Amino acid sequence: MPTRFAKAFTLIELLVVIAIIAILAAILFPVFAQAKQAAKKTVAISNVKQGALASQMYLTDFDDSFPLSDSGCIDSANCPGWGFGPPDAVPFEVMFPYTKNMDITIDPMSDLQGVANREQTQFSYIGAPIYPANISQGTQAQLQYAAAARSNMGYNFAFFSPWIYQFQPAGLYVGSASLSSSQVTQPAHTLMFGTSIWNRSGGVPTGGGNWVVQTPCWDDANGNLLAPMNAYTNANGAGKIFSYGSGWDPNPLSWNVYGGLWPFYNLTSSTAATAAQNGFVVIGWADGHAKAMAISQIAAGCSAYGVSATTGKVTDASKFIWATNQ
Repeated sequence: MPTRFAKAFTLIELLVVIAIIAILAAILFPVFAQAKQAAKKTVAISNVKQGALASQMYLTDFDDSFPLSDSGCIDSANCPGWGFGPPDAVPFEVMFPYTKNMDITIDPMSDLQGVANREQTQFSYIGAPIYPANISQGTQAQLQYAAAARSNMGYNFAFFSPWIYQFQPAGLYVGSASLSSSQVTQPAHTLMFGTSIWNRSGGVPTGGGNWVVQTPCWDDANGNLLAPMNAYTNANGAGKIFSYGSGWDPNPLSWNVYGGLWPFYNLTSSTAATAAQNGFVVIGWADGHAKAMAISQIAAGCSAYGVSATTGKVTDASKFIWATNQ
């Protein structure tokens, strides 16, 4: 005659069930994480596409000229440099009438989510007397500038709107040059925007994004500046080109290891720079389409690392995707 305990699980059976559940969890959790990241990458591609299409609409309304990387100002107008706020303006600030949404400039994988958080971070970074300490005291122009300056859609400024300084009768102009769509010979093959970071701390991206990203190569095979940068070599004339203090940094922990671009998606190790990270960055192209692309391909056709600000030579122009005159 069976006892009342005959149908109970034994300890061994319970342990077997727990072990099976643990194995299934170990298998499924990474799959769930990958699915979540894939969904975020889809959102990022959609956002960058909207940004790239906004630039096409901007072209139509502004005599076929691309947005300035910095509209700039004369130094007497409280303009100490690039990125310090109004009266200067940056791309996704001037393109806001076409996007109607600053949230699209925030990558879903970025550390700094929320437009208000980016505004406050930029306000604190710039500081007094240019910006008030708190965004509640900021003007609408300052707010839009602050959010756009931290955009994760970095602009290929060297080719689409090179930073320049130029002596003018009213003072030193600190800003950028203009480029028209007719100067972009292969728009479907030319990088215009890419997912960017502001800085890195311990190798981890921090501070949101940066409104510009930097080309790995500025020179042709003969060591001459590529177009359109080669038109800006004299501050007393058309203007003199300006850039960050280094090219792509071989230091794997630098924010500039990929020119400010960052492969948020499917990160793996990389041999591009010792202990750097590979993965996919979302690119917006000059014809308005967007796609994810391996960061290892971004500097193809170019000697990227260990060079100063405006050096690094193009070794294969057919593979180099940054240049507008290909």
